[in-house]
Amino acid sequence: MAENATEDEQIRAIKEWWRENGRSVVAGVVIGIGTLVGWKGWSIYQEQQALEASDQYNNMRAAILAQNFDSVVAQSQALKDRYAGTPYAVWGALLVAKAKAASGDTATAIENLQWAVDHAKQATVKNIAILRLARLYIANTDYAKAEALLDQSFPDAYTSLYQELKGDLYAQRGQYEQARQAYDAAILASDVADIEFLIMKRNNLGLGNASV
Repeated sequence: MAENATEDEQIRAIKEWWRENGRSVVAGVVIGIGTLVGWKGWSIYQEQQALEASDQYNNMRAAILAQNFDSVVAQSQALKDRYAGTPYAVWGALLVAKAKAASGDTATAIENLQWAVDHAKQATVKNIAILRLARLYIANTDYAKAEALLDQSFPDAYTSLYQELKGDLYAQRGQYEQARQAYDAAILASDVADIEFLIMKRNNLGLGNASV
């Protein structure tokens, strides 16, 4: 599916954040041991927070694999409460949203995605949260909110998913010609693995076969 690309983007965002901050995190903790005063002390505190948040996030991922969703929710809330200034709190909210959406709890999923949108500092992660939120709004027939989220520009890497969601929105509103055009654009921008699924959506509109 087209959304697999956003999963890869999230992983790249984690690596990017650590490339930009990891050296100072590790070096700061090592160099600054025992120094908790003034600016340096505050810097060390922030770096320690990032390391602790990283551990908490890894525990969340393990809980996801173990299907211990109560633990996932509790640990995500801890990230928000204690480490809101780190990207791990946002990534934790994305994990909770995905798990809750899969279980049918769309209200909690939407709440977590909105939190991620509001708190994400990395553009990549914010784009992921916005597009997932738009998908849930469409599923919830909250079309005005979905349209507002999609009424903005996204980097080229998101073109296929963005156009697919526009197609979904148009289709749900009965605007089949606009839906066809959006799905065609999604097909043109998609990876080979996604084309069959998108063509199926397009053809389900009853408007003929897509040209690929």
